[in-house]
Amino acid sequence: MSWRDEYKSKSCSHEEAAKLVHSGDRFFTPLGLGEPSTAMIDAIADRKDELKDIEYISVLQYHPYKIFGPECRETFKLICGFYSKLTMFQHMDGSSTYAPVQSSSAGHVIRERQRIYPRRMGMITQVSPPDEHGYVSLGLDLFYTPDMFDQVDWFVAEVNPNMPRTYGNTHYHVSRFDRFVETNEPLFCPPLPEPSDIDRKIAENVVSLLRDRDCLQVGIGAVPGQISKLIAESGLKDLGIHTEMAPMGTRQLVEKGVVNCKYKQTHPGKIVMAFAFGDQDLYDFLGNNPMVEFYSASYCNAIPLVAREKNVVAMNGAVEVDLVGTICSESYGDDMRSGTGGQLDFVIGAYWSEGGRAINTLPSTAKGGTVSRIVPYPTQGSRVTVPRHYAQYVVTEYGIADLSGRDERERALALINIAHPKFRDELLQAARKRLRF
Repeated sequence: MSWRDEYKSKSCSHEEAAKLVHSGDRFFTPLGLGEPSTAMIDAIADRKDELKDIEYISVLQYHPYKIFGPECRETFKLICGFYSKLTMFQHMDGSSTYAPVQSSSAGHVIRERQRIYPRRMGMITQVSPPDEHGYVSLGLDLFYTPDMFDQVDWFVAEVNPNMPRTYGNTHYHVSRFDRFVETNEPLFCPPLPEPSDIDRKIAENVVSLLRDRDCLQVGIGAVPGQISKLIAESGLKDLGIHTEMAPMGTRQLVEKGVVNCKYKQTHPGKIVMAFAFGDQDLYDFLGNNPMVEFYSASYCNAIPLVAREKNVVAMNGAVEVDLVGTICSESYGDDMRSGTGGQLDFVIGAYWSEGGRAINTLPSTAKGGTVSRIVPYPTQGSRVTVPRHYAQYVVTEYGIADLSGRDERERALALINIAHPKFRDELLQAARKRLRF
């Protein structure tokens, strides 16, 4: 059978593909742009009365699927590896549970869950149309999808002509999939907030720490977007990018000659990442671009690989930092806001990289300036993302605290110095009580 005949024989409607799901199954959807259309997952949700005991595991969701609704709770157990603004309420109301997972270990964690709680497993992802040789591309999301091919019992590919072909470990033959369905959804472009004056000042402080030949890891949001803009205007040169998520402004950094990856130790001349999430201009640049290579997070976030690079600069946000440098980035108290993600992968990688720097950013206050984000102790229930012994730079709009090589008292004083001025006196009193000086 030719690949074209095989592809045709496996092509079906969303409703037909949904019949692959059996009671007792565990199924997964990818992160972000790999996430299938509403039509696909809603076709599974519509079977709620004929199915039972299904685990649905997802990451960074942006589709408002029916399966998230209360009418599906008896049939579908929701497990999340990284919450989005769309779904973080699920953790607060108890309709979803969080699976602690560091990006580089996602494939391993899935294998361990299957070992402990064995189930029939499936995966659904978006792909590009097949090429003349019968290979589809996973396109702009490889976060953990490549890790799934040899683990699942069934695999559905949703073919989207808007998904570009990409380079790296992205190409899989039609024979690797059990069903093909079609969609023509535009790729999701999350609305990005306009940077505030505080965001701009934080970004300025971060960029002041950068040097020529640095290798960058930075994500999405107002501060990262402003960091990319300032880098483009900074006069820095010969930068590289080795990241989990594509930085906004990547096209501009390359076209201005700021990023050329010339001095990278691994994949020289190449930008390496696991997934993209941004605007259409970013997607157009990353697609069909031989300078850009996509790999699963188990590869590109692997700490030994990151540490092999020189001058790795990891730039990530935080929710709060306590006086000894404990960094909480994924929850506020008991309420999950996001997830562990790849922050610790790159913090540790940068720590061991020759010339590396891990930079953790946060505004000095929250809740309209009424609460300090530099705190005596983590808020009760807050999940620790970066242990204090790996904390290096902490940056607010008030400055930079370099914690490297400092004892706990010195750390506290450095952090108090970048807290909002109205909280510094009470933080100093708390530090004297906690650290006994």
